[in-house]
Amino acid sequence: MNSRNDKTARPRASGVSLVEIMVALVIGLFLILGTVSIYSRSRAIYRSTEAVARLQETARYAFDVIEPDVRMASYWGLGSRTGHVVNRAGPSQGTPVELAAVEAVIDRCGDNWAIDLDGYLAGWNGAAGFSLACTAYQDDYRAGTDGLILRRGSETAAEALVGERLYIQSGRAQGALFVADASCTDPKNAGCIPGGYPPDATETRELISTAYYVTGSSVGRADVPALRRKRLATGSMLDEEVVSGVEDLQIRFGIDTDGDTNADSYVDPAADPDTHEGRIVAVTIWLRVRAEDTEPGFTDHRVYRYADVDEAPGDRFRRIVVSKTISLHNRRS
Repeated sequence: MNSRNDKTARPRASGVSLVEIMVALVIGLFLILGTVSIYSRSRAIYRSTEAVARLQETARYAFDVIEPDVRMASYWGLGSRTGHVVNRAGPSQGTPVELAAVEAVIDRCGDNWAIDLDGYLAGWNGAAGFSLACTAYQDDYRAGTDGLILRRGSETAAEALVGERLYIQSGRAQGALFVADASCTDPKNAGCIPGGYPPDATETRELISTAYYVTGSSVGRADVPALRRKRLATGSMLDEEVVSGVEDLQIRFGIDTDGDTNADSYVDPAADPDTHEGRIVAVTIWLRVRAEDTEPGFTDHRVYRYADVDEAPGDRFRRIVVSKTISLHNRRS
């Protein structure tokens, strides 16, 4: 009797209800949002870490350039006694007759600027403004930043002289600045170097005078600051970009007042060590490095206090401050 019902009976439907689908979609949405949030945070951390690494690399490179100059200040070859170098001259003196042929180069950044060897390590304080007579790059000196001036002989002795270039001939007791003659280029020929300096007992090195400073623009981008240097080298005064991204340079000179070769006090770079009854034995340098571009979601809330600086930028550029104290190898005697 139930055969008809058995034949017409249909199997019971099975599947996922609308409610279950909605619950699954909500769970999936939360998982996707969580994944996206984690990815975004990871990307932000990566960008921040990468930005700091680039800033550190910039500071490291800048110090790699500056430090050898500082350590070699007052290095003239076989001697480092600046007071025994003939033909050096300060800004209030006349240019020595022996160097008259290159007077225009010597005076490019100030009277006798290149041969003021008594100021083998000097500088200026940013509050006084740019102190060189030559113009900063693009006339865009960054106000408030210090400057560092160094003078020394080249790392290696000259194998051949180049005409119209400044050299220093040094022996154990004294040295002399001279201008090479284009017709006599062998430093081992006594006729090509100053008299009284036998070639087998003296060395010939090119004179290098350098001033480090900061500009508000760099070669690649006018809106990015840079560390630059005025440099007497290869017979002319060059203006070279050391590295972009450096927005501040601050200097302090370490003065030894008791003769133990250790710094007892640190003074402004414009200060005369003689007024502190001591001599310069070290230099402390601060560099503040800034990212080239703003960073989304980041604001620099730090207050920077070091040397003469007390500043709170409050913008979206990431920054670091790196400092280093460098001892002089050739100390004033």
